Amino acid sequence: MKILIAEDNAFSRTLLKKTLTKAGYDVIAVENGETAWQELQPGEMPKLALIDWMMPGMSGVELCRKIRESESASPIYVILLTAKSAKEDVLEGFAAGADDFIKKPFDSGELLARIQVGRRLVEQQALLHCLIDSIPDPIYFKDNRGLYLGCNKAYTAFVGRNEHEIINQSDSAFMPENKARDAHMEDLRVLASGTSVETEGWVEDADGQEVYLNTLKMPYLESAGGATGMIGISRDLTKRIRMAQEMKRLAVAVEQSTESIMITDVEGVVLYVNGAFELITGYAPDEVIGKTPELFRSDKHDDEFYQKLITTISSGSKWEGHITSCQKGGNLIDVEAIIYPIHDDSGQVLNYVAISRDITQEMAIETQMRQTQKMNAIGELAGGVSHDFNNILTAILGYVALCMNSVDKDDKVHGYLIEIVKAGDRAAKLVRQILTFSRQEEQDFHSVVLQSVLRDSLSLVQTTIKPCIAVEIEIDEQCGSIFGDTTQIQQIIVNLCTNSVHALGQEKGVLHISLKQVELLGGKHEDRAVDLDPGLYACITVKDTGGGMSPETLERIFEPYYTTKKKGEGTGFGLSIVHGIVQKHRGYIVVESELGTGSTFKLYLPLLLETAEAEEQAIQHSTPEGRGHILFVDDDDVVLSMGREILESFGYSVSTATNGVRALEIFRQNPDAFDGLISDYSMPEMNGHELITECLRLKPGLPAILCSGYKEKVEGEDLGKLGHTAFFLKPLDWRELSRILQQEINRQI
Repeated sequence: MKILIAEDNAFSRTLLKKTLTKAGYDVIAVENGETAWQELQPGEMPKLALIDWMMPGMSGVELCRKIRESESASPIYVILLTAKSAKEDVLEGFAAGADDFIKKPFDSGELLARIQVGRRLVEQQALLHCLIDSIPDPIYFKDNRGLYLGCNKAYTAFVGRNEHEIINQSDSAFMPENKARDAHMEDLRVLASGTSVETEGWVEDADGQEVYLNTLKMPYLESAGGATGMIGISRDLTKRIRMAQEMKRLAVAVEQSTESIMITDVEGVVLYVNGAFELITGYAPDEVIGKTPELFRSDKHDDEFYQKLITTISSGSKWEGHITSCQKGGNLIDVEAIIYPIHDDSGQVLNYVAISRDITQEMAIETQMRQTQKMNAIGELAGGVSHDFNNILTAILGYVALCMNSVDKDDKVHGYLIEIVKAGDRAAKLVRQILTFSRQEEQDFHSVVLQSVLRDSLSLVQTTIKPCIAVEIEIDEQCGSIFGDTTQIQQIIVNLCTNSVHALGQEKGVLHISLKQVELLGGKHEDRAVDLDPGLYACITVKDTGGGMSPETLERIFEPYYTTKKKGEGTGFGLSIVHGIVQKHRGYIVVESELGTGSTFKLYLPLLLETAEAEEQAIQHSTPEGRGHILFVDDDDVVLSMGREILESFGYSVSTATNGVRALEIFRQNPDAFDGLISDYSMPEMNGHELITECLRLKPGLPAILCSGYKEKVEGEDLGKLGHTAFFLKPLDWRELSRILQQEINRQI
């Protein structure tokens, strides 16, 4: 330990230095108070000082007083050396700040003993100061005037001042006036009450940053007379407060989240669920907390599925996928879930968090979209097949017509030809069904009163209904009309009723048919996803109490040729036709069925906003005799040859071409030589639309007819700009075609 000796007597100074050096102390000896003061400046300061009272210049008492006025929280232990022994002198020395007295002449043993006492006190103070400095919380000491007596390093860092700038200063030296005033009032309350005061709040540190401090101010006593000072200890709670605020924000976000959030312990026991969990599952928090997810486990997944899930999250990895869960009421829902573990700093799993979203409706819509895409693809194929088939039928029926003109009606062959025509008509109807399914057949749309159509349809199937089947009919007479094709609507009802009768079989059951007007809001009705615009709709329901359908069957019922009937009982094409007709009418069909509970078909068809519609007049006509020169164009040689013969049999002069480019070359040679043009649409290099357009440029007003076996291929063309052009679908009605063509030719004469 370093000791300072301030003694003006050289002999005494030398003796003291030798005695203390011999005892193992590091000694600095000076001859006056001024030099001693210089040695006591910050740095490696002595911890103990032996100061002679009587010295020239600055006396020992003055030096002692100066030390106490400027010392830090780690004071110097001062022993005064004096020959004075009067009580007044002793009191003056202690008042100046002396810690001990040694009278001259002194005994070296007593001196060393007193120094040893001082050393213990100095070391204890140093230890205490070190401990206080090591505390990260700001600590300070004040006297009863509010002046700082000391502080630790954390406090100097907080206020941005060193210890010497703080000692003997008040709060106003480094705080705003209002803050300093409030702090001083708190100090006075502590000193006056003699009890501790604890406060919390936001304050600004030396860097201008807002920090949240918890401050405890407590009085300390020097005597029984009361508090003579106070100690302040502040704890920085900024991180804790900000974390609490962040946790509060996260808690609000979690509670307001539309996704279900569940937290469990490592054993799977539920600890927390948010509000969305109750909306999705139907379980309130108090019904699931303390229980395990087994509560809403469904039978849609086997044990292997759940075991794999548990193995994944137990290994510390996250799991994500689709789960079918059971709601409180027993309904099944599909959820998209992600489950992940929460680890502590050592990597140990503490909890599991499951975040899930109800995708039941999304999956239903996705399934419907896949079905629609599948039907559209099949429709494209059906349309292409019908195009080729119509060409074949055109040739067959055309040549049969020619044969019938050459055979006497009493001839047996004429009867054979009639049967061929009947078969051709049935084939043409089948083609129209295919085109209806693929949404390409031209419909006879008009205002349809569904009440009468429904009754007529039921009369058609009445003969197929067995006596054991009870028929329930519920028709809303106030339901409005739709814009549609009467025949096809009737076809839908007959088809669905026939299917229901077949599903009921020989057992007793109920067939329920109803018609009512409904309003769809936001594309939903009766909690089901319905891909329709909001508005008024006619809802036709056909319901039976038959055996129902499995989910696999339900998913495929609208596929062409798919059937569960025995061979010879059905083709599997009926519901495909129904699907196509409903879509063509801008409607929607919903099917509900479970094994053992029957099936329900619901058709939604948009209602007409205006019921008034002009009645169309049927046109009765006879086929006029043909005359004039016709250019007939088709890339099918059979149709081309047959068509030429039929047109010539009507009296026309006919030129032919197998493609549009060749036909245009023929027409350009002499446009005035031709009185009409009949062209197929689908041809290589130049289609029929382009050919007619070019021919009309050469001869405006030319009667022209466009033909096709595939209506959808022509729908993009602007037929209205082709002047006198008419459009005919294959197989062609040659008599009607000739009537229209001759009518236009006559108009040009």
